[in-house]
Amino acid sequence: MPLIPPIITVMEKACKNASKSLIRDFGELEKLQISKKDMNDFVSSADIKASKSIAYSLSKDKPDFLQIDEETFQSSDIEKLNQDKPLFIIDPLDGTLNFMHGIQFFAVSIGLVVRKEIIAGAIYNPILNEFFWAHKGSGAWLNGTRIRVSNRRHLEDCMIATGFQIKNQDSLPSYFKELQAIGSKTGIRRLGSAAMDLAYVANGKFDGFWEHNLKMWDIAGGIILVKEAGGVIMNEKGKNFDLSTDLSLIASNPSIYEELIKNL
Repeated sequence: MPLIPPIITVMEKACKNASKSLIRDFGELEKLQISKKDMNDFVSSADIKASKSIAYSLSKDKPDFLQIDEETFQSSDIEKLNQDKPLFIIDPLDGTLNFMHGIQFFAVSIGLVVRKEIIAGAIYNPILNEFFWAHKGSGAWLNGTRIRVSNRRHLEDCMIATGFQIKNQDSLPSYFKELQAIGSKTGIRRLGSAAMDLAYVANGKFDGFWEHNLKMWDIAGGIILVKEAGGVIMNEKGKNFDLSTDLSLIASNPSIYEELIKNL
């Protein structure tokens, strides 16, 4: 068993406390109150309850830390990235549409940022009971077992995850060209949760992942997982990913990275 950093224990507690209500709501989906934020973009009462639970748990255990949460986000929150205080970046339910349709591929995701660097991440799928965590220098883990990215060396042998949002209509034509380019060479899966996609890259189930128009809470928890599992994280230009400015992310094992980005 790993020596678990104390901050991971705090993040795990927050994830699992919030997941108690998510599990109950997942079993009673017909009772959910659902609001539409944008085209094919929804928020449910389950998101809101999980958000409040996480905020309470983290504030109680780490009252001096800042928080950015998808469900309470305001544009002024961006300034928290520039402060010296540690910052939790929270997605209380990544994969809301899956959740609403009774599909088990969703997660609670929390990333911890210090001076713009992600130093810890936790991703929890309560239905599958998969708790992923990573801490800078401590590796990446799933339920007490060390995980690493895959070692496949050729794109044609791989499975690549992706995602897109139909509310971003202007970007769809270029995205479909990428989909055709990658899909003509290897298998692609679109499962509806960027957090879980990144966790599965870290675990070697997916060999790579790419997506555009992402928000920081979609990926903050997963980025450190992939890095600590030996993977590569870049933006669409092949440069180091900047959480505060970049919207497009590419993640993969080191062997296929150049081939993957060449085809995007």
